[in-house]
Amino acid sequence: MKADQEQNRSTHSAHWFPGAAHVFTFTLLVAMPLFCAGCGPTRQPGDLVPITGQVTVDGDPAQGVVIQLHPPQPDPPLAQAITDAEGRFAISTRTAGDGATPGIYDVTFVWSTFNAVTRSQEGDKLNGRYADPESTSVHWDVPDADSWDAGTIALSTE
Repeated sequence: MKADQEQNRSTHSAHWFPGAAHVFTFTLLVAMPLFCAGCGPTRQPGDLVPITGQVTVDGDPAQGVVIQLHPPQPDPPLAQAITDAEGRFAISTRTAGDGATPGIYDVTFVWSTFNAVTRSQEGDKLNGRYADPESTSVHWDVPDADSWDAGTIALSTE
């Protein structure tokens, strides 16, 4: 008797919702592309690449060095950073640390002193060696990647 009840229950449940298999198949066909939409590459053209690194001057970490990335076109610098107490930096374009667009840049470095009286930067402890995009010896080819570590940039005052 129990076996008959089990058979009736399973037969009854299969007929409880006619077309259930079709609804399930349709749901899968509609839902799968939505799930896979996030499976492709997440980077879009124009996305910024976070760029980090460290600047040393004469072998020591340098705080307050202004870094600017100059693209090949004669545009104003689009991206820049200022080093912290450990010489570390994160390049910013739109918001703090968001990075720069992939491409080739002439990179300039100016290490000024802040004058509290005039509230401005004065001089360059690097003697202008890296201040001109036309003559700087530092050039970056920023890859189209999720992030890029520029490594340690060793500058000299001499």
